[in-house]
Amino acid sequence: MQLLCSTGAFSRNPDYNSYRQVLEHGPHLAVDGFELMVYDRWYSEVEQITADLRRSGLHFPAIHAEKNIGMALGRTPAEREQAVTWLATNCQLAHALGTQVLVLHLWGWPELDDHLEANLEPLTRCLDIATRYEVQLAIETIPARHADPLTNVYKAIERDTRCAVALDTEFLAQSRLLEEVFTAEWVWQGERTRHVHIKDFDGQSFSEGGKRRYLHPGEGHINFEQFFSGLKQSGFAGYVSLESPAINHKGHVDTQRLNTSLDYIRGLIG
Repeated sequence: MQLLCSTGAFSRNPDYNSYRQVLEHGPHLAVDGFELMVYDRWYSEVEQITADLRRSGLHFPAIHAEKNIGMALGRTPAEREQAVTWLATNCQLAHALGTQVLVLHLWGWPELDDHLEANLEPLTRCLDIATRYEVQLAIETIPARHADPLTNVYKAIERDTRCAVALDTEFLAQSRLLEEVFTAEWVWQGERTRHVHIKDFDGQSFSEGGKRRYLHPGEGHINFEQFFSGLKQSGFAGYVSLESPAINHKGHVDTQRLNTSLDYIRGLIG
């Protein structure tokens, strides 16, 4: 396993989502590399972003594709075409940075999987694009409304077996799949699972005010020692990425908190 930190852990949409957040805070984190979170504002300056990130000397083995892609994939045919175009731009960025895995939300908020067949319709085209740019597309186990996340990801694999898998510990816990995921043989066949997001979960994803809550390991109820034991027994050898943020509403980044969580995860990897 290789330890990564999501750049989403030290950026914040919409106020602090400049790629310069990566350049400023990335060098202060003890990791093997980064999972680059792409934001929609980047499309208009993607060439400059690519050049500056390449010059930074930072390593980006994984990219989290811009989240509007999954939302648009489930809407009108014109919006699906726009989503495919956005995906191609994400793949182009990945190729330029030497990225191996592109994590994709195949569906998105607020519709979730209400129109899953529409989301699946352009999947083969998306995989063709990813193949052309020499990056592996990994479908993330994000929350769903009509089925559990693993069931929906399996539908994507049935549609096209080139799909890889990206697990998320919070979302697996939310769906009570943290143990069951290790009994689903298809998840681990042929190194299909390439990426794991690490966030804790205490039974509540949102605050009373409706704001999204993200917990660091140890702040919730997930038994990460048991989870990592399962990863090792399943032969997982992909990327493990801390996704829990440490940035406040004023843009202050707590790098010490991030490094503490990264040190904990490194100890579990062994």
